[in-house]
Amino acid sequence: MKRVGITGTIGSGKSFVGALLRERGFMVMDADREVHELYRDNQELRSELAAAFGEACLALNGVSRKFVADLVFNDAVALKKLEGIVYPYLTRSVGSFLNGGVPENAPQAQQVRFVEAALLSRTPGILQMLDEVWIVDAPESTRLRRLVARGLEPADARRRIENQRETCKADFFTGKVVCTLTNEGDVASLQNQLDALL
Repeated sequence: MKRVGITGTIGSGKSFVGALLRERGFMVMDADREVHELYRDNQELRSELAAAFGEACLALNGVSRKFVADLVFNDAVALKKLEGIVYPYLTRSVGSFLNGGVPENAPQAQQVRFVEAALLSRTPGILQMLDEVWIVDAPESTRLRRLVARGLEPADARRRIENQRETCKADFFTGKVVCTLTNEGDVASLQNQLDALL
């Protein structure tokens, strides 16, 4: 079975690529969604977060998004600490997904598994499990426009883009097959690129 990571900075369209793959019958794990499920359901992780950052970081349905956003964008040391706590749990979940069995003579869609994650370059344990990395790319002006259309203030959108700058360069994925999908808003073009890779 082939294991492929889909990555790209915020607003690039990696989630859209994941949706297109699901439409084609492929199994795609959304690592961001998985983290939120871990925040909500994994009591061991919740205890570690409370011990590290105080009970104020927790909410009934996971974590306080405002607390985590403030942490991520304002305190590099705290961000590193958060990643050090969360990423081992995420890596185990991704490993379970990627290493699930595949029936013999299964159709192509069952012989490839995808993990969609913004920050693959910061999760070496996950990266190590992958055969290929597909980078979804879009011009910064396009990404900014998409984020503002989602409801973000322009200053907040720029801050988020800046936070992920230089996280999805092909150089970070040495030893892997790296492919790039350009997503400037032409859906037909993106679908053609995707089908060519498949």
